[in-house]
Parts: sequence; C-alpha cells; structure tokens
Amino acid sequence: MNFINVEEFDKEEEKEIKKEELSEEDKKRAKEIKEEQKILATNAWHLARYYIEHDYEIEIKEKEKEKFDIGDFLVCSELYPNLEENQRKAFIRQYAILEKATKNVTARTLVATRIHGQGFFHAIFGTSVGKYLLFLAIITVTFLSLLIVNIVTENILPTILIPFLAAGLGTCVFLLRITQEKLSTRQFDPAFIPSQLIRLSLGILAGGSIVLFPDLVASSATIAKEIPAHPALFSNISIEQGTLAFVLGYAVDIFYSLLDNIGGKIK
Repeated sequence: MNFINVEEFDKEEEKEIKKEELSEEDKKRAKEIKEEQKILATNAWHLARYYIEHDYEIEIKEKEKEKFDIGDFLVCSELYPNLEENQRKAFIRQYAILEKATKNVTARTLVATRIHGQGFFHAIFGTSVGKYLLFLAIITVTFLSLLIVNIVTENILPTILIPFLAAGLGTCVFLLRITQEKLSTRQFDPAFIPSQLIRLSLGILAGGSIVLFPDLVASSATIAKEIPAHPALFSNISIEQGTLAFVLGYAVDIFYSLLDNIGGKIK
C-alpha cells in the first residue's frame, strides 16, 4: 500500500496556489500596461492635434526637427501600441520632443480644457474644471454678499470677521483671474486644484491675521469722522483693515515670502 506524504502534498499544493496567484498578478499587470499604453496613445493624439492647430506658436529646435514628423507621429499615435519595437521607440522619442516644445500645455491640460460639445450643464457639473469654477463662483459671491450685507445692515456681523471675508474675496479674485488666463492658453491642469484650495486657505489666514495687529491701521473712530454723511455704516468697520486684508488675500505669495525672508534672517 502506498501512503501519501502529507507534507509533500501540502508543499505541492502551496506551489500551485502561488503559481495561480502569480498568474493573476501577471494578468493584472498586463492589463494595467495596456491601459497605460492607450492613455499614452490618446495623449499623443491630443498633442499632435494641438501642434497642428498652433504650429506657428510652437518652436522645435533644428536638431530635433530632423527627428520629428507630425504626420508620422499622428499615424503612430493611432496605431500605438501595435507597432514594431523600432517604431515604438521612435514614437516615444517624438512624443518627448513634442511635449518639450509645448511646455506648459500638456495632454492633461488639453483634455481638461477642451470643449466637449455636450452643453453648458455638462461643462459645469460633469467636468472637474467646471466644478472647480462653480465652487469659486459660489464662494466669491458668498464673501461679497456678506460684506455688502454687513454694510447695508449697519455692521450686523462681528468686526473681527470682516478682514477674513475681505481676504477671502481677494484670494478668490486672484484665483479666478489666474484660472481664466490658464484656461485661455489651455494650460490649466486639474491636478493643481488642491494647491489652489490651499492657497485660498492661506489667503484667508494671511488677510485675517491683521486683526491681531490693530495698531497698524487707523481706528474706526477716525474713519467715522472722515465720512460724516453715513457715520453709522462705518462705526464698527475699519476700511484700512478691509483693504489691507483684500490685498493680502490677493497677493498672498508676497506676504509669505516676506515671512520666509524674516525667518531666514533670524536663523
């Protein structure tokens, strides 16, 4: 009678299981590579189209021009990755040349700023750029409305909140302006939206921090005397504080650069 060696059987079973696991991992990895190749081909197609439309603005160095042909590149972008090895290498080199020439305009920015042709509501609610712009518009109107309501209702809001609101409004104005410039040149990258939101927070903190230094601005009593027609509207609000907070929110980079310089000198 032949007895089965249990230990050897368990080892063989473990090997088979590992083979199955490895094969599943290999399949998953192959699928990921295939998806990345499709993304690369799509990105190349977008860059090629942008180059054709703006070839008068894009400059490629003379040495690299010899290696680059937009027609071949566009055809390869449609066939990739179903190309021979030499063709794939040449395609990747041409892609690098084109991406270097377009500078801040990348495939991701082109996809983010393209016109989808699916209507206004899709552009606003169906895209990351649209949602970001909607958020900026809402928060800008909110800051502005609160400041207006505070003046009309004779300072219903606590005075300490005014610099924060003014700073928030200043930061929003800056973000809207810079976003408009990036969108018009097709350089807006949704990957930088989180950094823009961080800038909004920093701007509000920078502008609002002036409430900690009341001696830097004129007193509200002085302002009320300067505007005798409507002293009640300005009795509890400092115009200098609001203006300075707005400027700090708008130019928050200068404020923090100044702090960094001071910190560097102290070290």
